[in-house]
Amino acid sequence: MVALLSRLRDLAVDEGPIAVPVLAVLIATLFAGRRWWARRCHERLVADARQVTVLAPPTVDPAGGAALWSNLVGLLRPGWRRALTGQPHVACEYVFSEAGVAIRLWVPGAIPPGLVERALEATWPGAHTQVRPAEPPLPAPRDGERRLVVGGELRLARSEALPIRTAFEADPIRALIGAPVGLGRNEHACVQVLARPVTGRRVQRARRAARQVHTGSSVRLVGRLLDAVTPGMSRTRRTTLHRTKTGALHSDPQTSLEYAAQNRAIVAKQRGSQFETVVRYAVATILPQVPTPTLSAQPERSPAGAHTPSPHRSPPTPSTTTTRDTAFAAPSR
Repeated sequence: MVALLSRLRDLAVDEGPIAVPVLAVLIATLFAGRRWWARRCHERLVADARQVTVLAPPTVDPAGGAALWSNLVGLLRPGWRRALTGQPHVACEYVFSEAGVAIRLWVPGAIPPGLVERALEATWPGAHTQVRPAEPPLPAPRDGERRLVVGGELRLARSEALPIRTAFEADPIRALIGAPVGLGRNEHACVQVLARPVTGRRVQRARRAARQVHTGSSVRLVGRLLDAVTPGMSRTRRTTLHRTKTGALHSDPQTSLEYAAQNRAIVAKQRGSQFETVVRYAVATILPQVPTPTLSAQPERSPAGAHTPSPHRSPPTPSTTTTRDTAFAAPSR
């Protein structure tokens, strides 16, 4: 061991002045190339993007939402094309203003015209669509005005291996549509649901998370390395992997039943199509560039009753409140 450490020290002294700068240049080139590739993919998505407004029929089938996303699995590209140009996503938007609520889809230019429109009309018979060039979800301020924006992004509270509840006795969208009631003339709000189908390595990572949902082990390499060097973590997780003598998943009967129910839900989810999803929201108000005495005297607030503390925003820029440029970091759903 002493000889090995001495040899490593000699190599660091002899080769370090050359190896360290070369390694730094390679890492910088890798990061610059990755950012250039992400920018290029985004420019291809934004070019010729369109906005599809949905005119709902008199009666809407609640099961149509699941059928729509099942039809949109056809957006999945071959592996070689995803490596070159990325995987396009679709953004479902609920846009609120003083005039009411508009339900629309933002479709990138890389998706052939008519594909999403026909899927919408086939899912809900009687529905119609209006197509126009894409517009920002929140209006931009004009000369002499400024815009105050508050936004955020939803995060999962449990493992991505577990499915999200989809069966409700009452429509959960009612609360969303009713929340921004009372918006003023210069107040706007938007909720975005960005989704794209996934396969390959992304699905494999979700399946690894499913196998480790009861142990609490990390799916990422950095997390596994930290678990390995944390005292007591490996021993505790090894004991949770063994079944009891009766074959139960846990010695506690209620915990064993809960584990079994979670496993059934995980298997049912993995049988269906996998989507990578991000849910984001923003509220905005247009104010004069120079605050008036009335505005200066009022307490700071945001429209539609949104919370005033600064929300969490995920990199990279620009912020999610103004554009649909997104790095899909949310788990598969």
